[in-house]
Amino acid sequence: MYFYELFSHSDRFNYRAHIISSATCVLILCTALTFLSPFLLTFYTGDFWIVDSVYSEQPEIGNYTNFLLQVDNDDTSNRFFLSSYSTLNGNYQSDLLSASSAFVSNDIDGDGLLDQYRVTFDILLPSSTTNVRSINLWLIFEYKLRQKQHITAETMALANFVPPSTLQPSNNQNVTIYGQLVLKQRKVIPNSGEDSSYSDAISNSLSSSTVPDLDSILSDYFLRNYYTSFETQYTSLTTRTSTTTGLTFTVIMNVGRQAIHYQPGFWQAFKWGWIQYICTLLPFLFVFYRLTLFVFSNNLVRTCAPLPIHRHKA
Repeated sequence: MYFYELFSHSDRFNYRAHIISSATCVLILCTALTFLSPFLLTFYTGDFWIVDSVYSEQPEIGNYTNFLLQVDNDDTSNRFFLSSYSTLNGNYQSDLLSASSAFVSNDIDGDGLLDQYRVTFDILLPSSTTNVRSINLWLIFEYKLRQKQHITAETMALANFVPPSTLQPSNNQNVTIYGQLVLKQRKVIPNSGEDSSYSDAISNSLSSSTVPDLDSILSDYFLRNYYTSFETQYTSLTTRTSTTTGLTFTVIMNVGRQAIHYQPGFWQAFKWGWIQYICTLLPFLFVFYRLTLFVFSNNLVRTCAPLPIHRHKA
C-alpha cells in the first residue's frame, strides 16, 4: 500500500540567550543592517529625494497686441522703428516707420485655449529701393501658468529675419515666419504659491519718458529665472500680389503644452523615497534572514534552543 505526503512543515526553534550576550549583539546587528542598508544604498546612489520634476501645461496668453518692430537697412546708423507704445514712438519720431498691423488668434485643436497667434505688418518704407538687411520683431504679452505655482509674467517672443539676398520693397515680398513659443527656465519653480514679479517689467521700461536702452532691456530679460523664447521652425519668402509697393511681414506663433520643471512638495518626494526604500528592502530582508538563520542554526553563537514541542510528544 502506497502512502502519499499530504502536508509538511519545518521545525521551529526558539533560540534563547541572555540580554547581554554575543547572540543578542548579532541579532541587533543583523536587524540594523537589514533596515539601514536599503536606505544607505538608495540615498548614496542618488535621487532618493527628488528635487526636480516635470509636468506639462499649456499657458494662457493675454494682451498680445504690444510689439516693437525694427527694420535695418544699409545705413547702420539709421534704422526704421515702430511700436505699440506712444511714448516710445515719440522718442524715435525721426525714424518712425509707416506700417499697418493685424493680430489674429486661433484655437487650432478646439480645446478652448488659444494656441496660435498670427501677427501681420504691411510695411511702407520711405524709398522703394531701400535694401532691407534685417527685420526684428518683439511681441510682448502676458504669460500665465496656473497648474502648480500661479505665475503671471510679461514675456516676449523675439522674431528675427535676415534675407538671404537683397530685399527691397519694390519686390513686393511677403515674409512669413513660423515658430514655437518655448518657456526657458534657469531654476525650477515651486509647486505652489504665486509669482508676479515680472508682471510689468518690459512695459515699464519701454514706456519711460527717456529713450530706453533696448540692448539693456534684452540683457535683463534673458537673465530672468524664467522667460519665453521664439524658436523659428520655418521661414517663407514669396512675392505678394498687391497694387502698392511694400513689404508684408508675418509671424505665426504656435503655443502648445510646455514641459515645466518644478520642485515637488514634501509628500510627493516622501512617496517616491518610500517606494525606493521598500523595493530595495525586500532582497535585504531575505539575505539577512538567511544569514541570521545560518548563524543561529549552526551554533556560531551560544544560545539555548529547546526541541520543538511535537518532538517531545513523539
